[in-house]
Amino acid sequence: MKKKSISRQYYLFIATTLFVASCSKNSKGVNDQDLIDLRPVAVQLQPIIENDTILNVTYENGLLNSGITGVTSTKATASDAAYMVNLAENGTTNAIAHKIVFGDQGYYSDDAYRSESDAVAIKSARFFPGDERRYEFSVLLKDWTPWVSGPTYETNVFQLKVSGNSSTGSGVPLQFRTARNTMRLRYEGSSSIKNIIPDLRPYVNQWMHFRVDVLWADGPTGYMRTYMKLPGQNDYTMVDEKTNYRTFAGNVIIGNIGYIKWGVYGTQTGLTRIAYHDNIRIIKLPLQSTH
Repeated sequence: MKKKSISRQYYLFIATTLFVASCSKNSKGVNDQDLIDLRPVAVQLQPIIENDTILNVTYENGLLNSGITGVTSTKATASDAAYMVNLAENGTTNAIAHKIVFGDQGYYSDDAYRSESDAVAIKSARFFPGDERRYEFSVLLKDWTPWVSGPTYETNVFQLKVSGNSSTGSGVPLQFRTARNTMRLRYEGSSSIKNIIPDLRPYVNQWMHFRVDVLWADGPTGYMRTYMKLPGQNDYTMVDEKTNYRTFAGNVIIGNIGYIKWGVYGTQTGLTRIAYHDNIRIIKLPLQSTH
């Protein structure tokens, strides 16, 4: 009788153990599968988080468009109007170089001596009234010939541009230009200028970093804040701020769109201009965390 009782307890123990193990295994299996099913969804959802990068042109793959469909390297026809350079000292391996030579038609495009990249074909990289964006880029002025005397010839190295022209009411909200030996911001309207680097010569052949935060507006409600980080500096410093003004220099109703351009545009007789660009980014604001 005692032996029979022990046997029953034994078999009951085995059955209970197997049942618990089975349930535990099934439960664990379902949870794992749920996690597996959720992972692709989480990855797909990440790009719409408010502080995500919309465009990130790093050139690390050695391609002139950084492997991004819709990024144009240049419209100039010269073989070296745009080319790759290896620059580990910028913290990355590759960057793009743009070159123009005054008087050589190989470096002439869009009615000017220019060699510029753009992202106009990428819809998500465009801007319109109501958009709030951060724009970042790094630039190195390669063997930049210093200004000595004579007229002020400006060379553009980065633009926040609106398609069209002055006849259609559109323009260029912001340009980063060298003028004589300075770096200046030129806003829409030729009289709106702010020199942010009084003397560029100490920074030639070194990387300079810039950031612009913008609320795009077609009325007096926008803002534009420009920051820079020069060689030897650890942090960005705000160098100019415009608030409560019209930042979008165009008319969406007639098809004007905003986009970015980077490279070299404009020079004077007898000069060659070469600029390196790297780490061109567009980030959706407001930021939820520090970039």
